[in-house]
Amino acid sequence: MLQIFFGLTPFIFITLIGFIFGKFKVFDLSHAKVFNLFLFYVAVPALIIKFVAQSEIGQVDLKQIVSYFLMQASLGFLTFLITKKFFKRPVPESIIWALMVALSNHVTLLLPITKIYFGTEVITQVTSIILMDGVILLSVIAFFLELTTKKNIKLSTFIKNVTFNPMILSILIGVLLFIFSININETPVDYILSVLAACVSPVGLFAIGITLSFYAKKVINKLTASISILKLVISPIILLIIGFIFFDAGVPEKIPGAFFVSVAPCGHTAIVLCSAYNVNPENIIKALFISTFASMGTIFFAIKYLTL
Repeated sequence: MLQIFFGLTPFIFITLIGFIFGKFKVFDLSHAKVFNLFLFYVAVPALIIKFVAQSEIGQVDLKQIVSYFLMQASLGFLTFLITKKFFKRPVPESIIWALMVALSNHVTLLLPITKIYFGTEVITQVTSIILMDGVILLSVIAFFLELTTKKNIKLSTFIKNVTFNPMILSILIGVLLFIFSININETPVDYILSVLAACVSPVGLFAIGITLSFYAKKVINKLTASISILKLVISPIILLIIGFIFFDAGVPEKIPGAFFVSVAPCGHTAIVLCSAYNVNPENIIKALFISTFASMGTIFFAIKYLTL
């Protein structure tokens, strides 16, 4: 138990350091934005290219991918209805709330933790979920945000924008390297990608800490608490129900990768979308604050259960 706790402390402390530096105004939200832009355009694409190019497609477990996708779709739709109908939020904001619950902070937080506690099989399932989220979920969310915020949307322009999204473009590059069997192992390219990929977790967590420090007052309200419960408690329950119904996999050990991702906190991609579509990020950041720190408990539980 103590070993698991000490393994999680670096991730907590990096976020806490960012929070402290933000509180003392050493860094502000503009600095956090620069860190996030570096992640979005450079570090995360490098991580994705490396994973896709060096992946083992044959090890991907379809029952985990399908179960997780169905959980995301159902929880995302439920979240949209709750935020729009019950909390009376505008449609664009409700779409982003749906993304908050459907998308986990798996790249910055969960993937590094997965590498510490689990073997290749679980790591492969987690990375395959990350790639699925990048291609399907972000594309769908982007489409509906464009549809609801702009009167005229051209399909060709939308496809172009999605294709040149750094995350999706990096997936395409990785797929091309994989298909044409271009071996980048132990090459300068592999070294560069590895160094940039290593920046994702510490830089991302530090930026999250800075951002959270500016929205730390009156964090808990009905909306932020509801979103956090949906993400950390309801999501894994729905995942197990779907796994049981469709694949007779209603216990975590039968779908460990998908279950582990389901207990992760809300994805902070939503903050970027708030800026792009003029949505007030205050409550979204507060929900991110709650789910990030509360997830240390759910992640701890999941590790302890799955590694018994």
